[in-house]
Amino acid sequence: MSNFLQIIEKELAIPREQLLEKATKKFLETELRNICAEIKKISSRYGVNSFDELWERLEKGDITESECFDDLNRLEYLELEREKIVKLLQQLEPRETER
Repeated sequence: MSNFLQIIEKELAIPREQLLEKATKKFLETELRNICAEIKKISSRYGVNSFDELWERLEKGDITESECFDDLNRLEYLELEREKIVKLLQQLEPRETER
């Protein structure tokens, strides 16, 4: 892979650091889109917008734990991953404006 990066760096006259930052940003944006799509899919199944709302429905007795246990855990995980990716993207953005 390093050799391929050298070829791209040379052919397109893009510094390796800039190339890696752009690739990293694109990767994170794609991951964020995929996570958001999965969150929406799970949320729409229960008519909620978040883990907290699904938890409330569970506490109210609108749904049973056996109905939503796997989705509840998955939704919590996805929301935490979304937060991490958003923070990482925010850290990348200031560096891009310096150029």
